[in-house]
Amino acid sequence: MANVTDFIDRATRSLPRAAHADWFLRLPLVLVLLQYGLDKFPLSADAAAGFGLPLALWALAAIGELSMAALLVASGVLRNRAGDVLTRLAGAGTALIIMGVLIVAYWAPPLDLLLFNQFHILLLSAGLYLAFSGQRRPA
Repeated sequence: MANVTDFIDRATRSLPRAAHADWFLRLPLVLVLLQYGLDKFPLSADAAAGFGLPLALWALAAIGELSMAALLVASGVLRNRAGDVLTRLAGAGTALIIMGVLIVAYWAPPLDLLLFNQFHILLLSAGLYLAFSGQRRPA
């Protein structure tokens, strides 16, 4: 058993490390948040009413999406404790926004969400991952 463990240990140490691989998750999230946030401008009470939301909540969603996109970029550039904290905040904010989207626009039984709305589930999962992992870097 020790031989197998030694082999796995040597193999994993020889694999390449990607210190900036988190950008493969950050950039798509940033692009989606920017797209959805910018699509809400100019703010319109009619567009908000189409989703059954007051204009104030529609505006908060738009500003939140744009803010989380900017925070994801800023926190990725900072490679220190502040970057870690900001990554966690941006991840949590993104997850909250996507949860709001799921509740307001796509509410369905959980199995239906998993089967037919994988895009938003993936965005929610990415936000939660960043919220819980922060700027964890490969060793």
